[in-house]
Amino acid sequence: MGTDLKTDSFGGSRAGTRLCASMLWAASVVVGGVIFGAIAALEPLLLRVNNSLPLFSYILALAAFTLLLTVVWSVTATRPYDSIILSRALRKVTIGFLVPIATRIGRALGVPKDRLMSSFVEINNKLTMSNHFSLTPEQVLVLLPQCLQAADCNHRLTNNINNCERCGKCDVARLLEIFDGYGLDAWVVPGGALARELVKSKKPKVILAIACERELSSGIADTHPTPVVSIINERPNGPCVETRASCGKVAAILTRLLGEGRCVKDTSKVGGLREHETNGQRYIC
Repeated sequence: MGTDLKTDSFGGSRAGTRLCASMLWAASVVVGGVIFGAIAALEPLLLRVNNSLPLFSYILALAAFTLLLTVVWSVTATRPYDSIILSRALRKVTIGFLVPIATRIGRALGVPKDRLMSSFVEINNKLTMSNHFSLTPEQVLVLLPQCLQAADCNHRLTNNINNCERCGKCDVARLLEIFDGYGLDAWVVPGGALARELVKSKKPKVILAIACERELSSGIADTHPTPVVSIINERPNGPCVETRASCGKVAAILTRLLGEGRCVKDTSKVGGLREHETNGQRYIC
């Protein structure tokens, strides 16, 4: 198997992470070029004000550019941070400032939009999961897409996911077994509007979301500064039709967020479940 197909412990491709890192470095270089170019263009005007002002401006710009490069290095290195404040600052600069620039650069270079969004979702996951979490179930908001539901299912899950009869035809039943084990509530959301309403009302510390690349990338920006851990759904039947979600990835993320003590290990409750091993732990899948 080629290197580009290898994945990290939460299922993100290394190639996708490298793409995002490259775009972020390119964005920082572009920002630096614009800043220094603007100072050079304004240098005659600055000299009229004070002979030392151009030099001071260059020094200030160099300091800012160095700080920006440090931010990109910290994000792409995805080291663990004990400081929540530092982590939030990194996410704010990355998501609010660098990602939009990097996205435009990627489009200009002909990188497919879905691939760009997927890579930024992956690196956001890495940045979010670099924190040391110790959360309660009430502090985690789980958002699921409507398209996980079986196409022939007559039960409406949007208002109440517990309407699911857990027949095992789709991944909703399998996911509910995991969520029950952790004491988590989950919400099926048909779009971004309801998701934003839930974030406002629940005020979670972390959001765990399953959706397509486009929904996830826009949701990460919309719900900032609340951290989002994302799982890109699988679409064997095409977009928005009976999509799938990796229960192994979900369980691995919840273990990191909540701890291992209440992970579901009983596979007898729902037909078609199987155990999946991730990082040495067994989970419902």
